[in-house]
Amino acid sequence: MTRSMTRRATRWTAGTALAAGVLATAVPAAATDLIMVSGSQGGTWFPMAGAIANVAEQALDDVSIQVRPGGGLANLRAIEVGQAHLAVGNTISTVDARAGHDPFEAAIENVCHISYMYPQYIQAVTVNLDVAAMEDLAGHRLAVTPRGNTAELVARQTLEAYGLSYDDLDGVDFAAMSDQVNMMKDGQVDAFFQATSIPAGVVMDVAASTDIRVLGISDDAFAGLQAINPGFGRLTIPADTYPGQDADVMTAGWGTHIIADCGLDEEIAYGITRAMVEGLEELGTAIAPLRALDPATMAQDVGVPFHPGAERYYREIGAL
Repeated sequence: MTRSMTRRATRWTAGTALAAGVLATAVPAAATDLIMVSGSQGGTWFPMAGAIANVAEQALDDVSIQVRPGGGLANLRAIEVGQAHLAVGNTISTVDARAGHDPFEAAIENVCHISYMYPQYIQAVTVNLDVAAMEDLAGHRLAVTPRGNTAELVARQTLEAYGLSYDDLDGVDFAAMSDQVNMMKDGQVDAFFQATSIPAGVVMDVAASTDIRVLGISDDAFAGLQAINPGFGRLTIPADTYPGQDADVMTAGWGTHIIADCGLDEEIAYGITRAMVEGLEELGTAIAPLRALDPATMAQDVGVPFHPGAERYYREIGAL
């Protein structure tokens, strides 16, 4: 199942600590002992993957799922090289991976769609109230997730849409989301850049101890993002989502979805998909963004081929 590491190299740095952590351990030999890579601890992906593993293991007697931290881009790589069977992914990144678009040098063909989950919102938040707009980040210090995460790539792309780069900032700290919270509280950075559901726990954590401002994305900058990847959509962070946010904030985003190695046994993929649908109440209890999730939403087309097992189940229940 393991594929050559050099067969489909990517431009992003696989040598980062995050990617190394994802790729360090081989997939177990038994087909029913599965590995699912998620996100950093402190975000939504890690507990969501844990909840999915729990409902699947309850429904499937012969399947166990080990959940590990990961990141949007690193997770695709983990599936490609046979180091994971399942993963949480970003729709924009998975579409790029299958097409071989930047930051991927060649197509990653063995990644299939299992289920759409919830929208991801770009959330640039500052504790320096002199920073009134995204372009004002020039000359200030920013915290972003480690390289290998889609959120870090999107941070660079958003700055690019404003004619900026990391070189225009006072500095950039690459840190886990939980560490970014402490940096914001301690004044080590002026802003952080998140891509997650709303309300984001990390933003609420910072807002509980200091005033914040959520920075919007202008129409011109949004057009620039769409020129980079047409998968970006216009989203609104409603007023009062966060303390002190008295007006809607226009931003951009994309979808989170569950992906799998296309070679994963069809019956196992079918069973996991069924377990997720039948366990929607439990998933919604564990993760707030999933409370409104339904089978039709799960089965929506995101531009990535369905795993045959997932597609068969959705067709059986009339969601496709």
